[in-house]
Amino acid sequence: MDKEKRAAEKRAARSHKEDVILNRVLIWFGAAVVVELVLLLLNRYYINITTAPGEIEFAGALLKAWPAIIGVTAVGTVVCLLWAIFSAKNGKRATLPGILFGVFLTALVISVITYRFYGTGVQFLCGAVPAAAVLALVYYLYQHEFFVVTVLSALGLLGLWLFRRAGGAHQPLLYAYLVVLAVILVAAVLLCRSMSAHGGSLTLGGKKLQVFAHNASYGMVYLTCAVVAVAVVAALVLGTSAAYYLIFALVAWLFIMAVYYTVKLM
Repeated sequence: MDKEKRAAEKRAARSHKEDVILNRVLIWFGAAVVVELVLLLLNRYYINITTAPGEIEFAGALLKAWPAIIGVTAVGTVVCLLWAIFSAKNGKRATLPGILFGVFLTALVISVITYRFYGTGVQFLCGAVPAAAVLALVYYLYQHEFFVVTVLSALGLLGLWLFRRAGGAHQPLLYAYLVVLAVILVAAVLLCRSMSAHGGSLTLGGKKLQVFAHNASYGMVYLTCAVVAVAVVAALVLGTSAAYYLIFALVAWLFIMAVYYTVKLM
């Protein structure tokens, strides 16, 4: 009987864990749908305006309002972040401030990118939102090393996309991004080497944080760093035409990794 009771408790715990994961994934996808709807409305009534009554006036008013919107959302982001931090330190639930922080931060990012980059920015955000939802799905359902592989590949894809689209005044942004990408790739390699020597854990602020499983495989993370670096360097050397095909090469690599980690998950 004790054995059956323990088995039942394990099944109940596993079922509860699966329900929690499913709820979190649904929240991410629900939020992504709402944000995508906002972006589609921006694209229609701010970017692709027509001569219909009120559309030109609305776009002009929104253009003038962006600085105020950015200021309000920035203040809201900081206030909610501090609220969440103090709530966590005092042992209180930080759910509400955490949600408000996410809302204000999302609004701030949309406002800044739309105001600064106009149509190109909205187009980028329309692709970034479903990508973020997919990353959340990978984080909750797959091994954490695959999540890292996915993030690194996505950063490489973004770098290639920026290389093809950046021009003129946006060139400094492109090179700043590439420098940040190089730092991230080097940091990923160094952190993985450290975690491989400590059973998948990192020590931050004197606390041990278990990032990967004890039996995690780091080879694919190293290989992904190399693939992303080679793709970006090849694009810089060969030009924008080659970058177009390298984007598909990175997508193919990500698909191969998805198949590989799905098989490992079974």
